[in-house]
Amino acid sequence: MRAALAGTTGNAMLMGIAEVSTPLGWVLLPGLLGVSARPRVAALVSAWAGVLVALSVVVPVIPGHRSDPQALLASAAGLAAVPVLAWARRRTRTAAVARAAAPPDVAVFTVPAGPGSAALAICGTAGEIGAAVPVRGGGLRVLLGTVTGAALDTPAGRRAIEQAFHRAAAGPHRTVPHLVDVLEKAVRDLAPAGHLRATIVDVDRAGSVRAVRCGSPDLVVAAEGRAAPAGVPEGPAIGSTGPGGRAAPGRVTGRRIAVVGTGFTDAHGQRRLRVLDQVAVGDDPARTAELLTRGPGGGRRTGPALVVDPSPRA
Repeated sequence: MRAALAGTTGNAMLMGIAEVSTPLGWVLLPGLLGVSARPRVAALVSAWAGVLVALSVVVPVIPGHRSDPQALLASAAGLAAVPVLAWARRRTRTAAVARAAAPPDVAVFTVPAGPGSAALAICGTAGEIGAAVPVRGGGLRVLLGTVTGAALDTPAGRRAIEQAFHRAAAGPHRTVPHLVDVLEKAVRDLAPAGHLRATIVDVDRAGSVRAVRCGSPDLVVAAEGRAAPAGVPEGPAIGSTGPGGRAAPGRVTGRRIAVVGTGFTDAHGQRRLRVLDQVAVGDDPARTAELLTRGPGGGRRTGPALVVDPSPRA
């Protein structure tokens, strides 16, 4: 928000010094900053740009706009459209994420994943982190894991991690290592002694899947009716080491791909792969994700869980 307001102010000063009086010069940069931000931030940027436009008329030091009613009306209309466009952009992205029917103790969200689909199940277990971000063009980026540390394992701490991922993952050209860097900084800023065991999954518009493991269990793929490890290299947990010790992203192929957190392996122990055989059964990723959160012996659910079908159903 501060960067957007500073950019709007700098643009107004530059336009005033250059005595630019056309509405486009005053509205273009605030419009771009506002549309790319959240609707609330867009509204604030638009309002502040309107104040600066008014000052350019009232204060002789900043000549800026002529007191031409048509120029002022064009600027006002352009700035009023900024928060509306930001809201429409956010609504379009949110509409891609739908909540699927599930028992009351688990929330399952479905989302397009390239030409296929994915489902993310969240059940509010201790330290649970889960965020799915649709990417313009049909891609998908997902963060799934658990946090450790008193400062991180709070509603505010988990929300801050998820929001940092949302902001970083929304860009169309972000790479998986860049997302790890962003999360590394967020974890260290929030809790230098805490860490995040996570898997980041990136599905491009063609359905190609890449993933990086940071202290989390291996992904599994459906193979001949059973679950098999995907063989993605493992790196240290985020926040526990420097950039040099990180694992490189690995490519994952399979009809169906599943990701679970450390809580799943702790709960199921040696039976982990047997439970994960459910990944190869059924056609509905949402149902499979919900099944993977079930605790052993009907106990408390353990999440999160992600199921990805990179290709459309036959």
